[in-house]
Amino acid sequence: MDEKLPTKLTKGSHYRLAILLGDGKLQTMDGEFVGYLQYGSDVAITLRMKDDVLRVVPSRSVLYLDILSTMDEKDERPKENGVYFG
Repeated sequence: MDEKLPTKLTKGSHYRLAILLGDGKLQTMDGEFVGYLQYGSDVAITLRMKDDVLRVVPSRSVLYLDILSTMDEKDERPKENGVYFG
């Protein structure tokens, strides 16, 4: 199986999130992932909705997400240049 599966949420990818509301009901929403947002000790997922509104969804309220389309993952870690000072 040569299919490359995503290993993280990537900016520009589209996801459908299912979230649990306070009254126990389930709500789904589709959007483009634009990044993570940290507030206090919580982390949230930020989506750009179809009407260009940014929606911040606390990660603890996400029950599952469907991957609708993905962008290529980029390794954004700093490259080692091989120079060491001691």
